[in-house]
Amino acid sequence: MSVLTGDRKVPLSLPVLDLREGREEFLKYFQNTWELTEILFSSLRSEKAYYERPYHKTRHPLIFYYAHPVCFYVNKLLVSGLIQDPVNKEFELLFETGVDEMTWDDLHESDQEIWPTLNEVRAYRDQVYAVVTDVIKKHPAFDEPITQAKATWALAMAFEHERIHLETSSVLIRELPHELVRKPKDWPEYFKDIENFKREAKLGVHYEKNLFIQVESSSVELGKPNDWPTFGWDNEYGLDQRETDPFEATKFLISNGEFFQFVKAGGYENRTYWSEQGWGWRKFRNVKWPTFWRQDGPAGSNRFKLRTLFEEIPMQWDWPVIVNYYESKAYCSWLSEQDGSENNYRLLNESEHLVIRGKGIEHRKFTDLSDMTMGLSSSALIPNNQYLANHNLRFGSEIPVDALPPNDKGFHDTLGNVWQWCEDSFHPLRNFKIHPYYTDFSTPCFDGEHQMILGGSFISTGDEASIWARFHFRPHFFQNAGFRVVKERLENQVNIDKYDTNETVDQYLLFHYGSEEDQRDQKISAGINFPVTSNLINRTVELMNHFSDSKKRALDLGCAVGGASFQLASTFKSVTALDYSDIFIKVATVLKKNGKTQYQRKETGRFSTDLTASLNESIERERVQFLQGDASQLSETPTIKNNGPYDAILLSNLLCRLSKPKKCLQQFSESNDYLSSGGVLVIASPNTWLEEFTPKSEFLDGESSEATLSHLASQLTNFDLLQVEDLPFIIREHRRKYELIISQISVWSKK
Repeated sequence: MSVLTGDRKVPLSLPVLDLREGREEFLKYFQNTWELTEILFSSLRSEKAYYERPYHKTRHPLIFYYAHPVCFYVNKLLVSGLIQDPVNKEFELLFETGVDEMTWDDLHESDQEIWPTLNEVRAYRDQVYAVVTDVIKKHPAFDEPITQAKATWALAMAFEHERIHLETSSVLIRELPHELVRKPKDWPEYFKDIENFKREAKLGVHYEKNLFIQVESSSVELGKPNDWPTFGWDNEYGLDQRETDPFEATKFLISNGEFFQFVKAGGYENRTYWSEQGWGWRKFRNVKWPTFWRQDGPAGSNRFKLRTLFEEIPMQWDWPVIVNYYESKAYCSWLSEQDGSENNYRLLNESEHLVIRGKGIEHRKFTDLSDMTMGLSSSALIPNNQYLANHNLRFGSEIPVDALPPNDKGFHDTLGNVWQWCEDSFHPLRNFKIHPYYTDFSTPCFDGEHQMILGGSFISTGDEASIWARFHFRPHFFQNAGFRVVKERLENQVNIDKYDTNETVDQYLLFHYGSEEDQRDQKISAGINFPVTSNLINRTVELMNHFSDSKKRALDLGCAVGGASFQLASTFKSVTALDYSDIFIKVATVLKKNGKTQYQRKETGRFSTDLTASLNESIERERVQFLQGDASQLSETPTIKNNGPYDAILLSNLLCRLSKPKKCLQQFSESNDYLSSGGVLVIASPNTWLEEFTPKSEFLDGESSEATLSHLASQLTNFDLLQVEDLPFIIREHRRKYELIISQISVWSKK
């Protein structure tokens, strides 16, 4: 496994497996995968280290992760029919499922005595190794090409699953007391000799100044081609086309030295920089600096060592900081404050990460496996050595953020070194399909509670190190992950945060978030009698809460700018909100991110008043997930189905604006994916049926209110009507013009 790279002999992972190769290459890749695991676990000094609980007690001890990938081989070979009998049925059940901790305090205290001995696990590993080797050498299925439809795909899946756990196990080893581990003799060396930085980090001495590089608007394509000859996880496939606005991103990953300034400024003690959940995690863990920093002096000395995988070394200020999502977002908030301007600092989103990777590694443009992450060789990490990446165990740790050359766009480490946290929650691509051999790999994590990480790290190998890799972790979880910072251009912020040229959006913001005093001109109101009206949003939410027995999941269809969605989050644990309008979703997303946004209330003619839409601080904004999509075709937005079924669904002022309102309602009758039995459907509609929105054949209107309800009932065949009411409300156009609307509200219960 050892090859010569430059002037140094280092262990290097084999390139990702080309599925067009035969048995011999399959066997080599399996052996290499297995050996990497053995090398990593050889770092444990004693049997005690295998059973030591992580300090956070939210994960199993390492003995589980030594056996879990092996158990996975057996289970997938059984599922695919490549073998017929278990190797050890008890072990295959015990080690089948790991822990995806829901929260930072989701502690697991009762599993200490269940684990077999280390010798028993080693014997099991030997048995499975023999079984897998025999399958590769003898099974006739390997005489045919390997594709997603073939049983042999299961074995490729097992290889890449073990390589994922090579990395997750490395993090658990890094979390152990360092006296329990030692650097394996075959482990790669550090990038350079360790420098003894004992004092505070000095810009330009211990770490380089990080500059922002401007990036123009771009188009990107996401999705691995179905016929690409390497293994891929289900979330990698599909096809999305996305546009990015202009932005600026840091040239380097954020270094320990840069992050130290946040620590020194009291960033961990200042609540204003943290999200509600992030602050809860920080307080629960009493965190004062990054988890892999070790205090190296008296309190307040600001002296630290750095914990690598196997030892504590002097702090390397020019290495990328390793933090969780909450910490990276807090740093961005602090940086925004330090700037003192209207610039907003945040993390990259997925599309932007693809843009900064450079021309040499664009998606869907490959002709063969010779590109950098598709086929690494011992002589070069990519053709012509134009780009280098710290992954596939080229080095034994993260390396300085400026150590390797930049790509053609001027960015360093867009792939490799450490994973990069993204703004996006984990989500499927369009046309996502579950692979039958692992039905719950991705879908449970399309829950809005897992953040995307992209780019891979120094220990990422195989598919994890490929450009197609899309992975995720809960925001409090630690991986070999850091971040870079994006500065949104001022003009983009204006377009997003202040929609002064879009009167419709301004009207909706006023309707959803404005007080009664905001919506009516007070001087005019004093002299005339306005009609008695109600707040439509408050009433529909009130009905949702009243009639829904369960308060776990709610779906807001036609959410517009999110007023009802956020109110529902006060009572429902999870709210999924969808609207067809991209600009509405952008506004709602800004509100979720910042808790407020500016808009304009038109007075008359040329004159407007600046107002701010603000959310109540008690609302847990993280509970809401906003999506763009068609309410009549929910199947085209897989996240909707994955988040369901829902306890309550709201359609407010939506039905008569749909092109296919019948199909919209039929979805709830024909499928249990969206509304659970006993669930509540609240429909609020003015019944303004217009051909510019809806074909006449699709109208659900009637000569009377009762006739309209009858049309609704004809589509909701397995629903009971619980309540009907008429509710008047107004929408303000300007101080002297209002639209009075009377909405018919009906409440339905699914049988």
